[in-house]
Amino acid sequence: MRPEHWLFTIPLRLRSLFHRAEADEQLDDELLAHLERKTEEYVAKGMTREEAHRRACLDIGGIEQTKEKCRDARGVDFIETTIQDFRIGLRMLRKVPLLAALATLTLAVGIGATTAMFSVINTVLLRAAPYRHPAQLVKISARNAEGDEELVTAGDFSDWKAETKAFEELAAYKRLEFHALTGAGDPDEVWAPEVSTNIFHVLGVNLAFGRTFAPNETHAIVLSYEYWRSCFSADPKILGRTLVLDGKPYTIIGVASADLEFPQANTQMWIPISFSASDTDNHEHGSLDVIARLKAGVSLEQAQAEVSVTASRLALQFPKTNEGRRALVQPYKDREISDVLRSAIYALLAAVILVFAIVCANTTGMLLARGSTRQAEMAIRSALGASRLRLVRQLVVESVLLSAAAGVVGLVLAWCGLTLIVGLVPKYNLIETQALHRIALNLPALGFTVVWAFLIGIVVGLLPAVRVSSLNINESLKEHARASATGTKGPRARRILVACEVAIALILLVGAGLLIQSSARLETAPTGFKPDHLLTVRVPLVNYKYAQGERSAAFYRTVLERIEAIPGVTSAAMANNLPFTGFHTSVDLPVSPNSPASASSIYVMERSISPGYFRAMGIPLKSGRDFTEFDNQKDARCVLIVNETMALHYWPGENPVGKLLPNACPKDASALIVGMVADSKQVSVDAPVNPEVYSPYAQFPFASFLVTFVVRTSSNPSDLGASVRSAVWDIDHDQPVIQVRTMGNVIGESIWPYHVSASMVAIFAAIALVLASVGIYAMLAYSVSQRTHEIGIRLALGARREDVLRLVIGEGFVLALVGLVVGMMGAIGLTRFLKTLLYGVGPSDLRTYVAVTFILVVATLLACYIPARRAMRVDPMVALRYE
Repeated sequence: MRPEHWLFTIPLRLRSLFHRAEADEQLDDELLAHLERKTEEYVAKGMTREEAHRRACLDIGGIEQTKEKCRDARGVDFIETTIQDFRIGLRMLRKVPLLAALATLTLAVGIGATTAMFSVINTVLLRAAPYRHPAQLVKISARNAEGDEELVTAGDFSDWKAETKAFEELAAYKRLEFHALTGAGDPDEVWAPEVSTNIFHVLGVNLAFGRTFAPNETHAIVLSYEYWRSCFSADPKILGRTLVLDGKPYTIIGVASADLEFPQANTQMWIPISFSASDTDNHEHGSLDVIARLKAGVSLEQAQAEVSVTASRLALQFPKTNEGRRALVQPYKDREISDVLRSAIYALLAAVILVFAIVCANTTGMLLARGSTRQAEMAIRSALGASRLRLVRQLVVESVLLSAAAGVVGLVLAWCGLTLIVGLVPKYNLIETQALHRIALNLPALGFTVVWAFLIGIVVGLLPAVRVSSLNINESLKEHARASATGTKGPRARRILVACEVAIALILLVGAGLLIQSSARLETAPTGFKPDHLLTVRVPLVNYKYAQGERSAAFYRTVLERIEAIPGVTSAAMANNLPFTGFHTSVDLPVSPNSPASASSIYVMERSISPGYFRAMGIPLKSGRDFTEFDNQKDARCVLIVNETMALHYWPGENPVGKLLPNACPKDASALIVGMVADSKQVSVDAPVNPEVYSPYAQFPFASFLVTFVVRTSSNPSDLGASVRSAVWDIDHDQPVIQVRTMGNVIGESIWPYHVSASMVAIFAAIALVLASVGIYAMLAYSVSQRTHEIGIRLALGARREDVLRLVIGEGFVLALVGLVVGMMGAIGLTRFLKTLLYGVGPSDLRTYVAVTFILVVATLLACYIPARRAMRVDPMVALRYE
C-alpha cells in the first residue's frame, strides 16, 4: 500500500470505528448502486430483469459476503470484535458470580504479592542512582603499601584536584559525621556529613527546593527530604531557619530531593567542609572520601594514569607520609546491600513465586472446570462459523477481565502488605536498613501491576481456552444432547494442578516453619551475657564542650554516679560500643609464638569499658580480676582483660592472667593481662565469637558518639528511661540522650531481617494453604456435580451414604497424598539448603515436617467435607430422572 493511499484511508477507518451505522449505510448505498448498474448492463444485453439481477449478484459475490469483505478491508474489524468479546465476557461472568468472585480474589492475592515484592526489589535492589550520568562518577581512594584502603588526606585531595585534568570536578566528604543538635526541643544527635560545597554539582542532582552551597560557604545546611518531612512536618517555609550544631549556628538553605541518599541511606543533612592552609598541607592523617566526575570521553584507565602520576610525585615530595601510598580510581557504587538483607529479600521472592504458582494453578483449574461446562456453547459457536482463534480470544478476554478486577484488589492488598513490611523494620538511624522505610506504591509499581495483570489474564486463560476450542464439534453436541456428564474423560489436568498446589503449599509451610524456628532460636540463643533487666542508653558526647581525655572521663564518671543512685538500679557501666549494634572497633595483633596459627597477625575486637561493665552485662569473670578505678586513670599501668577465645588463640592451654600482650598499648610496649572473662557474642547472635580485648576507657580514648550506658535494674528496665535522661540532663541539658532501649530490643533489632522473612513467608504459607484447600474443594465440588448421576446409581444399587462420603474424601486425599509426596522431596532439598543459611536448622529435626503434614491433612479434610456432605445428600430418584 502506497503511503498516500494509507493516509487517504485514515478518515474512512475513523468513521468506521466511531460512526459505524453511518459507514454501513453508505456501504449499503454503494453496493445497491453497483448492483443496479450491473443489472441494467445485463438487461441491455437482452436478459430478463430477474436473470440480470441473479447474474449481477453472482458477479458481486453476494451482498452480505461483500459487506463483510469491505468491513475487513477497513482494518477496524479486530477492534470491533474485541469490544464485542468484552461485552460478551462481562455477560458470561455475571452468570457465574461465585466463580468470578473466587477467581478474582485468588488472582488478587497473586497480583498483590508480586506487586509488593516488585516495590521492595525496585526500591532496595534495582533503584537507579539519582545522579546525572552515574557511569561518569568514580571514587578515588588511597591505598597503603600493603594494599589496604585508607582515608584520603586533605593534602592529597588538594593536589589531586589541582593537578589532574581527567575530571570535571572532584569533591570530598566525611562519611560518619554525627553532630549534637540543640536549641530545637530536646537535644538530639544528627547524621550530618561534611561535604565539599560542589558535592551536589559533582553528583548532578537537583534539590527539591532551595539552593546548594555557594563556594567557600561555611555555616549553611541542606536538609534531607525525609528529615525535613519527619522532623519539620514538611514546612515549606523552612528556608532561612537556624539550627545549632555543636554550638554553632547554621542556616537552612535547601531541602534535597526525596531519592538522594548520599553517602548512605538515613543521612539527615549536609554541611559544608572547609580546609585551612594547615589542612591542605596535611599529608599524614586521612579523614576524607573522594568522589569525582570523569570528563566526557575520558576512560577509567586514563584517569587512573593521571592520578598515579600525582601519587608518585607526592611519594617523592613527602617520603615520610606518602612513600608506598598509591591512589586507585574505581567506579562509584551508590550503596552496598548487606548479605543478610539480600538473603531476606530473596527468601521473600521465592515465597512469592511459589504463591503465585499456586494462584495460577488454582485459577487455571477454575477456568478449566468452567470451560468443561461450556463445551456445547463453544461447539454451537464453532458450528455457526466462529473460527478457533475467535473462540480462544473470547475465553482469554474473559480471563483478562477477571485479572483486571483482581489488579485493583491486588493494589489494595499490596499496600497493606508494604505497610506491614515497613512496620517491621527498625527506625534507628544507626541501623543500616537501606531506606526500607521509603518502600511504597509508586508509578513504576502501578505500571507493573497493569502490565502484570494483563499478562496473567492471558496466561491463566490460554490453556482452558485452547483446550475448550480444540474439542470435536460433533462429539460435544452429542454429549450435550444426551445431557451426560458422567466424567468419563476425567479432569486429569485439574487433578494435576491441585496436586501441584498441595506440593507447593507443603514446601512453603516447611520453609515458613524453618524460618520461624530459626528466628525463635535466635531470640533465645546464648549470647554470653544476661539481656534481661538490662537498659541501654546511648549518650554521644558533645565534643565542642568535652574534649576527649580527662574532661570527658570526668563527665562520664559523674553520669555513672547519678545513674547508679537511681532507685531500682543494681549496677551500671559504659562502653564505647554495644554488641549487635553494627559498630565495632578492632586491631591486628601479632600472633603469639606459642600459637599454632599460621597467620602473621590475629584479628582482635577491642572494647573500651568502665569498671563494673562485666557485672552490669552479666558476663562471668573466669580468672583474674575486673578493672578498678585505679586502672581507669590516664597515667595508670596499661592493663587489659581478654575473653576465652583470645586466650585460646594467644596462649593455648595457659592461664592468660599475668601475661604481657605486645603492641597492645599506645603508651607502653606491652599491656598486662589482669583478667579473663567468658566469651560473649559481638557481631550477631548467629556469628562466631571473635577474640576480644577489653580496656579501661580512660586509658583508651574512643569515638565518643558511640558511648552507651548499660543499666541493670531490679524491675522493668523501660520504666527507668526517663530517670536516666534526667540524670544526664541534670549535668548538661545540651547533651543528647538517645536510643533508650532494653537489651532485648537491641537483640531483636539486630535480627530484624530474620523476623521480617519469617513473618512474611509465614503469611504467604498460610495463603498457599488456603488456596490449596480452595483448589481441592473446587475440584471435588465440580467432580460431585458432574458425577451426580453416577452417585445416584450407586445409592440406588445399595451403596450406603458413608460409602459415598469415603469415596469423595478418598478422592481428595489421594490428590493430597500425591502432593505431599512430591512436596516432601522438595522440602527436604529446601531444608538442606537452608541449613547452610539459617541458625539452628537441621534435616534431623522432624517436628516441622510432622506439624506441616498434620496441618495439610486437617486442611484437606475440611476442604473435602463440604463436597462429601453434598454427595451424601444426593437423591437417587432425582439423579436418575435426568438419564
